[in-house]
Amino acid sequence: MLNKKRDREFKFIIDRKARENSRKDIPVQSKKRQYLLAAILIILTLSSCDNTFSIFQSIGQEVKQLGAELFKGTTVRAMGSDATNYYALMSKVVYKPKSGVNWDVLPIDGDTDYFSPGLASDGNTIYVAKADLNANLKDIYSSTDGCKNWTGMDAKNDIQNVIGAGNNFCVDWLKCENNTLFVAFHSSAGYSLFYYDVASTSFKNAFSTISSLSEPLVDIVWDGPTSAPGKYWLISSSKVYSGVEGSIDEDSSPNNPALSKGLKGIASDGAGRILVSRSDGKIYDYASGNWSNFLVKSSSELGPLILLDQPSTSKRILVAMGTSTSGYMECDENGSIVYENGVGFISTSQSIYNSTVRAKQVEGFWQPVDDSNTLFALLAAGSEGSYALYRNTYSEGAWSGWIAE
Repeated sequence: MLNKKRDREFKFIIDRKARENSRKDIPVQSKKRQYLLAAILIILTLSSCDNTFSIFQSIGQEVKQLGAELFKGTTVRAMGSDATNYYALMSKVVYKPKSGVNWDVLPIDGDTDYFSPGLASDGNTIYVAKADLNANLKDIYSSTDGCKNWTGMDAKNDIQNVIGAGNNFCVDWLKCENNTLFVAFHSSAGYSLFYYDVASTSFKNAFSTISSLSEPLVDIVWDGPTSAPGKYWLISSSKVYSGVEGSIDEDSSPNNPALSKGLKGIASDGAGRILVSRSDGKIYDYASGNWSNFLVKSSSELGPLILLDQPSTSKRILVAMGTSTSGYMECDENGSIVYENGVGFISTSQSIYNSTVRAKQVEGFWQPVDDSNTLFALLAAGSEGSYALYRNTYSEGAWSGWIAE
């Protein structure tokens, strides 16, 4: 073992005659022996030191994980679940039974040759957007029986009835919050958000007076039933919006997180608290009608974030690092202590973090709506042999650590 001290000494045996000659006369084979033995001594010297951060320690910590081939060298952009299956979005939707092992491409209305720009679920119903080769929406499909049967929702016609017949548009993402389906899209007019109105069985504008924005929409969450009345919180790349469906408007609260092209992620604890991450290393915290903020890391761009409920006695915020770096950081619930590089993480051990998530761009964190003991990390795996989806399970008071799907 490289990190273990050796008591045995190595003795150099050099030809006496060669030693008596000048250096230039030392035989070639003798020189090679000297170089080899010198290299061995250097390695042994290094191994006798504290190697906590050495290359040898890093190699020793890596555990080769075998995941599904279809998650190699790709990007997972969204996830969903129903009573029986997990679903993940790449260019198509893939699925596996919750009690199963293998992931397969999900047929949408009998079709497996499709492009999907959006996936969402409320824990019972699965929603999938299908688009043409130019990413223009064809329709959004829903299923309530484990994806055996699909229903077209006529989303394209509903939206074009508002933005103008014949105007093509591209879906950016789908999201279910509080059993309401939202669809974010862009067209030549700008960026828009619609929701599915169950009463009228049609898609409608989610904003009160805004028809479109000039910047991308990032994500939407619901603050929960205890906020009385509960409302939705949406961020674009620069501003915060809030309200109920059909009446969402720009947030006018003092000290809100608005920052030009600087909003990166939003999360909710489901009990009235909202967290927003920014490109300047800060997280903004909304509770009881007020915004406050704390610095996670100076001059560091942050990314998507989530508030872990487990363990309940020591909740943690997981926040992805921005586009110039990879992996994520943890901080305690109030942001007073920040943990980096896997050190002191609740979510996983340092060795597992180093060999799975640390070198990859985190696209998001996801938990099923009915299971706070299961956590997925959605990644952009740049290299061909690297996986893009990992699962973490909370059991007996601890998280298992990231395991490749």
